[in-house]
Amino acid sequence: MAKIIAERYELLELIGQGGMADVYLAQDIILNRTIAIKILRTSLAKDPIYVTRFQREASAAAALSHRNIVEIYDVGEDEDKYYIVMEYVPGTTLKELILKRGAVHYIEAIDIMKQIVSGIAKAHQLGIIHRDLKPQNILVTDSGVAKIADFGIASMQSLAQVTQTDVIMGSLHYLAPELARGEKATAQSDVYALGIVFYELLRGEVPFNGESPVNIALKHMQEDLPSLLDFNPSIPQSVENIVIKATAKNLNDRYQSAAEMLDDINTCLDRPNEEKLVFSYDSDDEPTIVVDPRTAFSSNDTSEVKTREEKPVEEEENDNFFKRFVKKIKGLSTRSKVIIGAVTALVILGIAFVIYLNTGSDANLMPDLAGRTVDEARELLDDYGVTISDNIVEELSDEYDKGEIIETDPKAGTSIKEGDVISLTVSSGKYIVLEDYVGMTQSEAEKAIADLSDDVEIEVVIEEEVSSSPRGEVIDQDKDSGTKLDPNDESNLTITLTVSKGDYIVVDNYIGMSQSEAEAALKKLGFTVTIETEESEEAKGTVIDQSYNKGYRLDPDDDDRNITLTVSSGKTYQVRDVFDRNINSAKTILENNGFKVRLVDLSNSTDQTLLSNYPFRSVNTVAGQSPEADTTVNEQGTTVTLYYYSSQPESANEED
Repeated sequence: MAKIIAERYELLELIGQGGMADVYLAQDIILNRTIAIKILRTSLAKDPIYVTRFQREASAAAALSHRNIVEIYDVGEDEDKYYIVMEYVPGTTLKELILKRGAVHYIEAIDIMKQIVSGIAKAHQLGIIHRDLKPQNILVTDSGVAKIADFGIASMQSLAQVTQTDVIMGSLHYLAPELARGEKATAQSDVYALGIVFYELLRGEVPFNGESPVNIALKHMQEDLPSLLDFNPSIPQSVENIVIKATAKNLNDRYQSAAEMLDDINTCLDRPNEEKLVFSYDSDDEPTIVVDPRTAFSSNDTSEVKTREEKPVEEEENDNFFKRFVKKIKGLSTRSKVIIGAVTALVILGIAFVIYLNTGSDANLMPDLAGRTVDEARELLDDYGVTISDNIVEELSDEYDKGEIIETDPKAGTSIKEGDVISLTVSSGKYIVLEDYVGMTQSEAEKAIADLSDDVEIEVVIEEEVSSSPRGEVIDQDKDSGTKLDPNDESNLTITLTVSKGDYIVVDNYIGMSQSEAEAALKKLGFTVTIETEESEEAKGTVIDQSYNKGYRLDPDDDDRNITLTVSSGKTYQVRDVFDRNINSAKTILENNGFKVRLVDLSNSTDQTLLSNYPFRSVNTVAGQSPEADTTVNEQGTTVTLYYYSSQPESANEED
């Protein structure tokens, strides 16, 4: 398929097709890198609406720069072909991953969602709403990096709309209820789609399916999501709560922003056993209509129907009971009222006495055991006549070392008595809290991570990336500072550091320099220089060409740093044969060929060598030339000396 776009991008193969454009794998022949290029379909290129929408995609996406968003390199138009050049992401779509693997482990799902929500939060910060978030538009690399693609229907709040009506364009399975009702897309619409994507990752399928698009849309508007915990009880309630809040049908209940959702995702594993989040929705806010059966079907007057709010029977009965009770009390004599008051006081004193008997001298106050070991607790409680439950709960702690008591039931300071059973919650170890390693060298960061724990080893994965930062400096980390790692969960004891491998090596323009100057500059950049010579008008030793053009960027890890310089060998000129020609005619011929001419008259010369080398032939004719005829010289403007006799020498007369 060898086709070149904009004299720069060589199309290699078709790798994707969408509603508006085709996506090709391509090669940037100038920067020598693999890219993806999206080209608007020819059938749509003449439609100004589609062209505007396509250009809006470029404007929206080009404004974004984030690790988890596909980067835009270039946009343009070439022979009526509108194109966007973007980062090529080798890997698969999130949808393909789910279809292949089904539901993913909640730890992996959380890691993927952190990346996606982080990218969308950045887009929302710039006023860009994606509007078509779905697993098909999320790419996942082999190393697990998620990148959001296809801002084709993204809405930038500062841009005018293509059409006056806001058409619902997102995929139905991820469509927010307000969009199904025809309302305008907002950042909260993206949050809803993120919640559905999270659900699909955890369940392996979307929550709502139907026989028709209308059926699916109605389910989004009316039905609660099927429980994730019914499908997989091992999923923490805090994780399901994020899905519930992100997909709340009422915008007041839903996350107000992707950034708010990201905060919950970052901390959900710290609070796994929280209560299930439940939102109540009033199905009917109107008062109940009560119709009088005596008039509903007999009167012809339908202009007015009286309504009242129907009161629950139980509430009505309670109201009547208290009203009757108060009425009876008011009707009693003063003596009766005093007797009732005395009886009430005796009842209260009796209850207080029973409580005292149960908490009397045999009761003790529960000591504070926090920070002590179980053995220390047993020893301390030995005199209290209580026992410690064998069912000791273990959980991670930010404060207490492994084996130390976190809390007790009953709590410290409450009453305990002989025979009570004390429940303990004991630390299974401290969380490992990650720090900010950006700006450190790779070795400094690895040492700092190793120092976080003496008991477990945290795996450090190194990825290298071209950067303006010094080589070996950490420029990114996949887990934020403050992230807590469970030392007992080996699958989560890993962190990926992105380390700078230095900036691109940029080739300069060396044409016009001398060979020695150019070689010195290139050797400083680590290049091996190959010299070729070529005849040219330029002075000998001048660089007239180079194998890499100015601006060519070479990866700092590329060991093939050979550059070829073409150096001028100068231009050769051949001296014309003007022997025996008239001296003036010979001078003109040589000057017309770029030579300088020097005339030497031998008529009165006493130089016997010259006279011997150039004997008299005739007056004003060339007796000899230097350099000789057909000699090759390297520089234009070389001086040629012509020897002649302006008159016949006396020696020639004597010979006659």
